Amino acid sequence: MPARSSEESPADEPRGAPAHEGRTLGLLGLLIELVLPVALSAAFLLAMASYTRHWDLHAPFGLAAFGALLVVLSLFVSLRVDGYTLRRREERGSRQLLNRPDPRSRLAKLILGGVVIPVAVFAAANLVELRNHQTPMMMAIRLRLARPEVDRPEHLADAVLRAESPASKVQGILALQATGSPESLDQLLRILSDDPALLKNGSEYQALAKALASYGAQAKPKLLERFVQVSPEARRAPAAPPGDLFERYFSADFAGLKSEIDGRSPDPATRAAELECIQAAQTELRQALSRIEGDNRPVQGGGSVPSLILQAFLEMGLKQDADVLAFARQTAADDAWADPVRGQALLLIAKLGGEEDLAALYGYLESPSAVLQARAMQAIAALQSRLSSGGSNG
Repeated sequence: MPARSSEESPADEPRGAPAHEGRTLGLLGLLIELVLPVALSAAFLLAMASYTRHWDLHAPFGLAAFGALLVVLSLFVSLRVDGYTLRRREERGSRQLLNRPDPRSRLAKLILGGVVIPVAVFAAANLVELRNHQTPMMMAIRLRLARPEVDRPEHLADAVLRAESPASKVQGILALQATGSPESLDQLLRILSDDPALLKNGSEYQALAKALASYGAQAKPKLLERFVQVSPEARRAPAAPPGDLFERYFSADFAGLKSEIDGRSPDPATRAAELECIQAAQTELRQALSRIEGDNRPVQGGGSVPSLILQAFLEMGLKQDADVLAFARQTAADDAWADPVRGQALLLIAKLGGEEDLAALYGYLESPSAVLQARAMQAIAALQSRLSSGGSNG
């Protein structure tokens, strides 16, 4: 009997050996499943932020949105990765010490990889300060959001949209005008669409109209397309160019001058005297422009996209343009548009039209709208003056 038991013992050892030798730690797989979700999510969100115009990671709200989305996306990726590796872990069973397929281990891993680690990484990236006095998040934003030189007009337009001072907005618009590139034209049109408050300020309104007009024929098809896209409700909205001549052309410049003088003069008495001189010059200029404008001052109430587009066409150096002339005639005759917009169209007819347009302009003198009557008189005078001086029609 003892001899038989000694013969059976070698057979028992090989049966137990595979279970002992097949054990694995599973540390590498666990680390990958914990780190991969937050790494992929952070890279994806940084890429999205670089291509999303309204997602500013330098602003507190944009950064908070990044953190919340990082947790949600990391949890989602962690669930998908866990499901992808589950079958292989089940085959290993209890031989794997870490990253086991049982519900408790999976839940702990999801909490770590989908919530705890993303929150910790986001907090550390924003709180840990490196030697260059920057946080890892600031460096990641700078590296990932760096744009090529061709996108500088977009950066400039973003600054215009963020600016609170009318003078700053006007200077940014002038900078886009000076570039003269197709990208700058697209950014000017973006400002027109994304900044409704700009239409209420006379200097900003006029600066944008002149900037668009400076592109001439290059801007014409895009302006006409944008005009057609105006909704039926917006067509009847108040549409007069905002402000008087002073506000449209000089208000922002005087505001910038006062700000410069206020910060430059150390002596309060000198500063007060200089500001008083500027105020006197401003008052005198405003009164002179008011006398020039006289009764032709537009009805107040703020501008609109259609009125600014028509103002841009009026600012263009067009002499003959059949497309714009046909557009002006159609707009003036369409009572779906607000009267100030139709009035601007009458002025555009006077700029590009010919003798055959006089009869139509005289017809608007019978309009019940005082705005259309006034604009018709102004257009008739301008057209007759141009024809008498030998101006050609469109």
